[in-house]
Amino acid sequence: MKRLISIILAAGLIFSLCTPAFAAKSCNCGHTPVVYIPGFGEPVYNELDSEEPVSVFPPSGDAIAKSVPDLLMAVMGGLLVGNDRIFGKYAIKGAEKMLGAAALNPDGTAIENSGVDFDGVEEDLHKIAHTLTDEDIDDKYFTFLYDWRLSPVDNAKLLRNFVNEVKATTGHKKISFACHSQGNTVLMSYLALYGGKNIDKIVCLSPAYKGLSLVGALFTEKISVSHKGDALETYLKGIMGYEDAKSQLIGAVVSLINDYGLVDFVLNYVQKMLDAQLDKVFDECLIDIFGTMPGLWSFVPDEYYDEAKETMLKGDKKYDGLVKRIDYYHDNVQTKVEIILKQAKADGAKIIISAGYNISSIPVTFEPAGQSDFLIDTKYMTLGATCAPINGSLGENYKQANRKCGHNHLSPDGIIDASTCAFSEYTWFVRDSGHSDLDEEYLEFINWTLNYKGQPTVRSSKLYPQFMMLTGSDELKPASSDLPVETRSDEAVIIASTISLIKESF
Repeated sequence: MKRLISIILAAGLIFSLCTPAFAAKSCNCGHTPVVYIPGFGEPVYNELDSEEPVSVFPPSGDAIAKSVPDLLMAVMGGLLVGNDRIFGKYAIKGAEKMLGAAALNPDGTAIENSGVDFDGVEEDLHKIAHTLTDEDIDDKYFTFLYDWRLSPVDNAKLLRNFVNEVKATTGHKKISFACHSQGNTVLMSYLALYGGKNIDKIVCLSPAYKGLSLVGALFTEKISVSHKGDALETYLKGIMGYEDAKSQLIGAVVSLINDYGLVDFVLNYVQKMLDAQLDKVFDECLIDIFGTMPGLWSFVPDEYYDEAKETMLKGDKKYDGLVKRIDYYHDNVQTKVEIILKQAKADGAKIIISAGYNISSIPVTFEPAGQSDFLIDTKYMTLGATCAPINGSLGENYKQANRKCGHNHLSPDGIIDASTCAFSEYTWFVRDSGHSDLDEEYLEFINWTLNYKGQPTVRSSKLYPQFMMLTGSDELKPASSDLPVETRSDEAVIIASTISLIKESF
């Protein structure tokens, strides 16, 4: 994530001399300031007004230490012994001790004196934002930080204040946005509320604006790990890659274990525990911790949404305020992302969308694992790409679904048809790119989009075609047509990898 910030910072340095610090006059340097909105996971604290705020996410060392005995009991007395009652009881107690303090109020608002710590942000500056310092102004690069637990719409209202301050401080009438993951839910909410005028570029990186099937399955209790040995093998290989001997060896060992059925044996055993205790875990733990967070509800895809509300909230009146918040985002933002972006385009904003593929989604749902960046589904990130199954292809005789544009939008490896995307000309795909694999070459691509004069398209540069791939040296290059759809390890690979490791040791 720091590398993403650095590349956007580099873009800002190009025009950093155009405006003096604290400029009040209009600047006509031709380069817009960049507002970066990061994704999920900013540290959250309780007791913010104390000298030492208490970290609730990630959990503090004390919280983790208190949960360890219960978690050990869940594993030793539950999983290993086979007692699902003990497993459920102590897993719940451990989770509550570790993460319970991060829960919000039942209406989806933060408890008093809780949120993101910004080292003494002035009271008259919005509390969920990063102060504009002299250094920030000189660099023309600004990070909007927010409490990811809250509604993206509530955070978008704070973003508006932040944007207005950036404009007033830098003397620019226009700005650009670069958003990663959950940051895109905040930006889409901002666009839905305030429109896209006076925006130059909108760069959506691994966007979560349409949700994740993983969260949809979790919030509807459709969690299944039974008979997922092959899927788990594919998933692990995808996130590890095969660029070095260690990764190859681990992949080969996983394949060997799975071939003997040991992975399925363990997963099926875990599934029995889940079947017996999942309702109890939801009712006594997950709902009151994670179910109160509108930020996580923004990750529930439309097709899961109504069932998720029934499963998680069960019509309980105490959640009426929460339902009002999450319904507003779902009805006015998530289900209208395409419309929102098209209106922003009509207002003059340039759209750039970038997503990873050829990595299996996390195999814990009843649905088959699909194309993803290991976390977010490729079809959601790209607003409608047609994707082949993992380890499969669209087929030799497959024809591009939408041929009206007159351009080829089929990936060379036969996995993606981008013609069905809402923005086919402005959507890039990076094969084997994980959710946070923002390597230097990839960041240079982002830098190129931010500095491109006008609307970049997938045909604007031979260096950055619609389909690209990350290599073992983190180099970004055009995807090749001779790439194998599936990469598997066998005994020969195990031997070769072991020899390589021995050589490395000496």
